[in-house]
Amino acid sequence: MVFIVLLSFLIFSISLAQTEFYNPAPSWVKKGLVVVYSIEGGSATGTGTPKSSGIYGKGYLINVVLELENQIPYGLKIFLSSSGYSTFFDSKLGDLSLVSFYLNAKEINKAIQKKESPPNCQLNGKPGKIFMRCNQKGLSSKYIVSYDTKSGLIKDMVLSQTSVNGNITQIKANYIKHYHVNLPLVKDFPISAFESHTYTIYTFTPMGKMPSGKLNIRYIGKSGKILNYEEVGQGFPLPSKKVGLLLAGPHYIHPAWLLEKTLLNISEAEFEITRDGKGERGGILINYRWRGIDILQQEFDIKTGLLLYQYYPSLGGFALTIELQE
Repeated sequence: MVFIVLLSFLIFSISLAQTEFYNPAPSWVKKGLVVVYSIEGGSATGTGTPKSSGIYGKGYLINVVLELENQIPYGLKIFLSSSGYSTFFDSKLGDLSLVSFYLNAKEINKAIQKKESPPNCQLNGKPGKIFMRCNQKGLSSKYIVSYDTKSGLIKDMVLSQTSVNGNITQIKANYIKHYHVNLPLVKDFPISAFESHTYTIYTFTPMGKMPSGKLNIRYIGKSGKILNYEEVGQGFPLPSKKVGLLLAGPHYIHPAWLLEKTLLNISEAEFEITRDGKGERGGILINYRWRGIDILQQEFDIKTGLLLYQYYPSLGGFALTIELQE
């Protein structure tokens, strides 16, 4: 749901986003669909050098469909991973068609038979299992995807990426379960969805609170059921494209969803998003918990759904926050 999570973990990139791969949703993909995978993998940097380092973790990948437009599902892609004493969390709102949890079996089988590959990629395999090798933007990527030949549901995925400077990422995901949850029925976007806002980023250390940049979210227009935004953050001078949906966007949650005591409860991953009273700014507090531990807290205006504040704790007394700039 948010959407403004400042931690970005490289291992999270399980998708064929860079392949311009058309993947229309089959009929069983509907609003409220939740698909859960177990996930494990790691990344290494500077391999073969004295400064090499690496990390390995296990966790979950959760896909939640919130909208469909032109046979493309949009929603939440939630990543949870633990490595030793560290916990990694990322929640992104966007296009879920990029080999997140399904393949359109008819389309992919046709591509295999005709030996058609996406740009800069080589696709091979047979119905039920595909192999793809891609070389783009300094990355050499290998994908192995097993899927149900009738429904297109992805059963497991293996991704291996190597960059030109020798950095390596490897990850594996295995299907656990899928089901549907009830979501609030709303017809109109909240007021805040059509607004542009700026947030101040703060870093909390044992030495105190320090401003560390700005986060600008600019509304640029509507395409069918999808709103479009540009986001510019500290260290990223070029804007990134973000999407907004009826229930949530890069800086809002629909007030109707905020009224729910439990916004999401994914028991298979021990993950939940709950409403927990009022915040210091008079808004509604929303807490994200994994295995009973708070991993993210946000405060929203109950009338407009606008994000007012976000707190992301870290290890050793460090934390990141964003605060709405008046």
